[in-house]
Amino acid sequence: MKRLASLLILLVVSAWQTCGQNTPAPPEAPPVSGQEAEHPFFKKHLLPVWSKMTPQQLIVDARAALQKSQHELAAIAKLRSEDATFENSFLAYARASADLKQVQGYMMHLMNVKSSSELMEAQRIVSAEAARFQAESPHEEKIAQLLESLRTASWMETLTPAQQRLVQSILQRLKMNGSQLTQEQRLRKAQISEEIRKLSLEFHNNLANSYQHWELIIRNPAELAGMPEKWMSNAAKAAQAKGYATPESPAWLINLTNSPAHPVLYHCTIEETRKKCWQGITSTGTAHALDNEPLIYRTMELRHELARMLGFKHYADMQAQTRMTGSGETALTFVNGLLDALKPQYDAEVAEYMQRLSQAKGAPLPRLAPWDETYLAHRAPAPTSPAFDSGRITPYLEAERVLQGLFNIWEHMLALRIEEKPASCLKQGEIAPAGHVEVWHPAVRFFEVHDSTNGTHLGSFYLDLYPRQGKRGDGWTTPIRFGDSHEPHLAAIVTNITPPGNPHLLHHGDMYVIFHEFGHLMHMLLAHPELPEHCAMSVEHDFIETPSQLQELWIWEPTALATFARHHQTGQPLPAELAEKLAASRRRANVSDTIRMLRHSKLDLEMNMYFHEKFKDRPLDEAAAELLSPWQLPYSHPVPSDMRTVHHTMNPGYAASFYTYIWSEVLAVDAFSRFQQEGVMNPDTGLHYRRTILEPGGSKPALQLFRDFMGRAPDSAAFLQRFVQPATQAE
Repeated sequence: MKRLASLLILLVVSAWQTCGQNTPAPPEAPPVSGQEAEHPFFKKHLLPVWSKMTPQQLIVDARAALQKSQHELAAIAKLRSEDATFENSFLAYARASADLKQVQGYMMHLMNVKSSSELMEAQRIVSAEAARFQAESPHEEKIAQLLESLRTASWMETLTPAQQRLVQSILQRLKMNGSQLTQEQRLRKAQISEEIRKLSLEFHNNLANSYQHWELIIRNPAELAGMPEKWMSNAAKAAQAKGYATPESPAWLINLTNSPAHPVLYHCTIEETRKKCWQGITSTGTAHALDNEPLIYRTMELRHELARMLGFKHYADMQAQTRMTGSGETALTFVNGLLDALKPQYDAEVAEYMQRLSQAKGAPLPRLAPWDETYLAHRAPAPTSPAFDSGRITPYLEAERVLQGLFNIWEHMLALRIEEKPASCLKQGEIAPAGHVEVWHPAVRFFEVHDSTNGTHLGSFYLDLYPRQGKRGDGWTTPIRFGDSHEPHLAAIVTNITPPGNPHLLHHGDMYVIFHEFGHLMHMLLAHPELPEHCAMSVEHDFIETPSQLQELWIWEPTALATFARHHQTGQPLPAELAEKLAASRRRANVSDTIRMLRHSKLDLEMNMYFHEKFKDRPLDEAAAELLSPWQLPYSHPVPSDMRTVHHTMNPGYAASFYTYIWSEVLAVDAFSRFQQEGVMNPDTGLHYRRTILEPGGSKPALQLFRDFMGRAPDSAAFLQRFVQPATQAE
């Protein structure tokens, strides 16, 4: 372990956000009169006026923002190098199109929290026009030439470190945008980018359509032995609804939507039925008409061509230019190092797992049929060290108390004051009551965050916690608006945790989501660097998850839970015994979950680095299985590669970067070790964390931020310790 503990040190030391069918022409935008026109999607409003942000207004404001961007870029393009200053060249370029970026940010937020067909159509129009503007802008080449020529300007030496960092990031961005390419190459680059975008869209459509594509009709109820009565009733109704059956001639419909196949893998005693359902589930992204393999392979070819055109060895190196790793090889060495270090624990875990499944089957099991795994696992003897049932603490997690507890912890740790403000959801044309803040849905709440030492308003945030129609699933935190210097920032936490009930109790997983997203929020709101361009979202991509993964660790700590976990009926605190067993369950981490993340990280990197050597002209599933065989269960049947179904595969932000989840976690666990040494509720440590990691945003390299807090380079030891220390005696 010492070898790998120093591996991350060696690696690190050595190495924002920005098709379809024919649709009616968009409505004509009314004329814009510059600053006199009202544009609710523009940045000038400190708080958004959500009721005015209609789909029609989105098109109007986007076109106004595009027009404004043209004027801003034209002014920079006309600038002579001898008249250039940092402010009218690099800074002006960084801030050009600010209103357009803000419009696009609001657009994506609304698409996520209150989607509608009208908004989707407006988004299609705006996205197409913005893409055309970017591809056809006549100013980019002149601006690139100007900024490149200013590398040797005398005033460069007088810039502050933050200004110099901005200059370097812009020059790097220009290179990535093709500033050094010929006109012919730039045209080809645009073609590649457009084809990759279409392939990504087709990939996601294939996944969505796959869920509708597969179904299985069962006419003999004996083939569904063991299935729960309620499931059987629903499956029979589904078959009748689609005309496959009648009350006199029953049948049972199994699909991947309203009559799901997954429960069959748990309950059905008939192996052949389980096998058919497993094949249906794994047909996602693999079925002949909806096969994602050709899309992935074509994307890899295009990425390689693009990377070589821009002067990189491969796409992983290109992506790593904005990562802490700096190169694809460094990232792959990191992933391989963790895989090797965890291999002994993984092998032991697999051996115990296979032994238990053999006992459940009643016969030796040298190879495991994948459709049997779930069925046998739920009938196998208890593991040697059973996992703690976190549901035992649910009665102590009343929702409002958990939320207030979260606030109290970070008010104490980060010297903050968090205050809720009255909120109102308005219809278009309505005026909010005095003192109320407008929100986009009645369930949304609004809070302000102040520095408790001097009262400075640092930022505000919306809280949208519960699922509803028109809202995207999962959870995320999004910057709504980054303020200029000395202005508060604005962000939103959006989740889909357990909705209100009587009583309103949360699961431990709900608490995880809230604490994790609050870590992102604190990063977004507390970062107030010299230049707003160095907001929290400008840090290296493989550091952006570190604050959130760090702050989620408090949900396992008895001293933190003791500040808010109370029984919803009696008011009694969470028993110390339960709190300690919860904490111990994290220390007895299941290595298989981490290996699963590392497997996909390795596959993602290898495919983006060595596609031609290891994958081209070979079936994806075969090549992937060969590459990952040391870290796979001994299955008796080929299992389709998850490369076909993981959205990150085709997402430009995560391509060749899936490893960043583990990289960030290693950094987070390492940073948490300081809190464990000095006290997880120590406000002095918390304030130092705020000053060194949160407040600087992206004004310094992430490695320097980490060093400023820890006093040293990152170390993998704390992360690995979860897997290698002896397991605590189970209850």
